[in-house]
Amino acid sequence: MAAAPHPRPEDPPEDSAKRFAFELRALRNSAGNPTYRQMAARTGQSPGALSEAAQGGHLPPLEVALAYAEACGGDRTEWERRWRAAEAGLTTAPTPKRRWPVIAVAGTAALALAVAGAVLAKRLVHESPPADSTGRSARFFADDDVFNQRHPHPRPAPDSARMVADLLALGRVELNTGEASPVVYRAASSTPTYTITPRKHLGQWGANPFEGIGFPWDAAWKAPAERQWTVVIAPDGRSLECWRAQVRNGKPSCEWGAVSDTHGSSVSAKGQPTGSGLSRLAGIITRADWKAGHIDHALGFGTPDNNSQYVYPAVRSDGGGQGRWREGQFIWLDPAYDVDADTSLTPYERMIAKALQEYGAFNVKNSQKFGFVSEYGSKPPGSKEEYASLEHIKFARYLRVGTITPAS
Repeated sequence: MAAAPHPRPEDPPEDSAKRFAFELRALRNSAGNPTYRQMAARTGQSPGALSEAAQGGHLPPLEVALAYAEACGGDRTEWERRWRAAEAGLTTAPTPKRRWPVIAVAGTAALALAVAGAVLAKRLVHESPPADSTGRSARFFADDDVFNQRHPHPRPAPDSARMVADLLALGRVELNTGEASPVVYRAASSTPTYTITPRKHLGQWGANPFEGIGFPWDAAWKAPAERQWTVVIAPDGRSLECWRAQVRNGKPSCEWGAVSDTHGSSVSAKGQPTGSGLSRLAGIITRADWKAGHIDHALGFGTPDNNSQYVYPAVRSDGGGQGRWREGQFIWLDPAYDVDADTSLTPYERMIAKALQEYGAFNVKNSQKFGFVSEYGSKPPGSKEEYASLEHIKFARYLRVGTITPAS
């Protein structure tokens, strides 16, 4: 019996952008066709950005193309050469990079761009995070990011009750809005930028994450020495995360840091801002959250007894303990807990409890105690403390521990 004929291979297209996308698809196929979520977890780019890179409608940004190639075992130098050859071969002006915000211009052109941008945004997999009336973002990362998804069927840990007991044995559960919280600045297109070389190189976390990136800094911003992390969100959506910022003669510097993408994945693209490899913005409660009266994303927390293992969405761990906890583990409040009927809760405790029921929280780092983080200087409704107690939330009875798996 004659063997079935093999399907005819796809012919490489003549258009350089489409040909480059064809080559990316071929590379992914040779790597066993990993899912885009698996690729995103390896690279820090969003699944949507990686999927779009292989469509061929336009040449993807270089950083997305290289992330795609590396996730499939491609050589970075070789694929940068291919990308630049494709760029040189474009016969028309390249399509604007759709992952970055549209820059408004004056007059009729501004209106045209705004209308076009509104139509385009509905077609994108990831959109800019919503903002309140002050323009401050209430939610970071793409809509399909793990911190912006509800997880109705987490996999409970077999020793969940024991793990909860270990977590609560650390003492008072707190909401931190003080010195251990990151201060978050949002730069404008007019904000001056500087070349940053880390004052202290932490070799195990990779090369200088700020290489080739202009670090925005406004002279009116402050970076007191006692504040550990300063995050600057650049106009293009990149989150520049600075460990122990200092300013001398008006020029900023960082001891170390990382770069993430608020339009993409919560996994940092460069550097390591947390032990899990997730952005410092992953799970942070913002001023806009408090103002809205509702937290529309998962939270982040830490524990001092993380072991050296990790689970999704973490991509690494800096834990060295012997306990049961792994970075990336998921916690939630059982929906049997009637939060609305619990009259003992303060307004901010009620918001946090509902977020833990709707979105849960992820273990993102080592910490001295169990608690959650709010943007530095933010004012939770009903509290003025820098370390506000969460003692009324019924963690002991309703808190659960488990894991989630990436969507295929």
